[in-house]
Amino acid sequence: MYESNTSKHHKLFIIGAGASGLMAAVTARDLGIDTAIIESNDRVGKKVLTTGNGRCNITNESTATGTDEAVALSRKYHSNQTEFPLPVLQQFGVRQTADFFNTLGLPLIAVENGRMYPMSLQAASVLDIFRIALEDRNVPIYFKTKVLDVTVSREHPRFTILCQTETEGQIVYTSDYIFLCTGGLTAPKTGTDGSGYTLARRLGHTLIDPVPGIVQLKLEYPYLKELSGVKFEGLGHIIVNGEVIRSEYGEILFTDYGASGPPILQLSRKAAYQLARGETVTLSLDMMPDRTEVEVVDFLDTHWGTFGHRTVAASLIGILNKKLIPVLLKEAGIDQEPNLLCQDLSWKTKKILYRLMKRWEFIVTDTNGFTNAQTTAGGIDTKELKEGTLESKLVPGLYLAGEVMDVDGDCGGYNLQWAWSSGYSAAMALADHLAGTT
Repeated sequence: MYESNTSKHHKLFIIGAGASGLMAAVTARDLGIDTAIIESNDRVGKKVLTTGNGRCNITNESTATGTDEAVALSRKYHSNQTEFPLPVLQQFGVRQTADFFNTLGLPLIAVENGRMYPMSLQAASVLDIFRIALEDRNVPIYFKTKVLDVTVSREHPRFTILCQTETEGQIVYTSDYIFLCTGGLTAPKTGTDGSGYTLARRLGHTLIDPVPGIVQLKLEYPYLKELSGVKFEGLGHIIVNGEVIRSEYGEILFTDYGASGPPILQLSRKAAYQLARGETVTLSLDMMPDRTEVEVVDFLDTHWGTFGHRTVAASLIGILNKKLIPVLLKEAGIDQEPNLLCQDLSWKTKKILYRLMKRWEFIVTDTNGFTNAQTTAGGIDTKELKEGTLESKLVPGLYLAGEVMDVDGDCGGYNLQWAWSSGYSAAMALADHLAGTT
């Protein structure tokens, strides 16, 4: 047991004032639970400010139709236990999220592809509304307070929380229940430094090795600087051992280190895990996804037949981004023949160009790291949590919410939706427990 000159006790302590912690705090307090928050930063929700390009992509309404809304929504999530998110999403889905924020005074609007944002299109509005809600409910927040350790006792109070503060040095807090809402490893400058993993492991939990998710990919390719800035609508595939393991369509962007854009971000989780396992990972790009391979051959043959008098480089203007063309010709081995006419193309070179249009392959060497990732894949093993309630099976009274556990979503507001859903579900489960209904 730790000794301190100062001690504070609350029925529930929430460690972390990110999205899941804020949702849990408001919900728990509305349910009559004596709740307080411990936050290492000097303000709440620092990471929320970075989401949705500063607009805060709160959720996504594209799955919010039909009787199987929660099932459709759950397919946007990944975990070692694929069915684990469903009971949580059934309790609190997209519609409940929109209703919740509306009751706080923050109406949402759908802007693109079902993505929902605050009407102000400012992430700061979300935090302002939460601050007001917490003040209205008299929820204490202990800022600039870093949790060093948590110990469990069979006696009251059950949890002892050792913290380091800027003003009081080490301080001990006690509680009957704890919500671990510390996030993962993404955006470490906002405070998500993986400390929640350490706390959970000390309490007996297992960590599934985290990797960056929704992040750019680094590629091994000699002409990346020439391609940097090029955008095109295409289809990306992640290939491992000759097998396509995931495909995504949309705007793909070349960078000086590799590739970005929504499809790449979606593909990155698969790539990161395969790289962590030591596999060779290939990114294959289809620059004409609306045509089959046969149709590409027919299209290019007709085009080159019509404009046989033009150079190959000139013939591709208007079909491909102009910056792509010289690199493509290098890849096809004809860059040393700038005046090569379409009518003089060999069958061998044509086949290379056909293939590049549909299957331009790059070796993936790495992701762009946790600093640039939007989410963390991996985390505390969900097999050690109760489905639907998110209470630890190992430590009664300990609940997890948000990114700290092994659940992550696709790009498009789904990770924030998990934060809202899991924070709400944990608070409801604790209220039901205290009421004696579970």
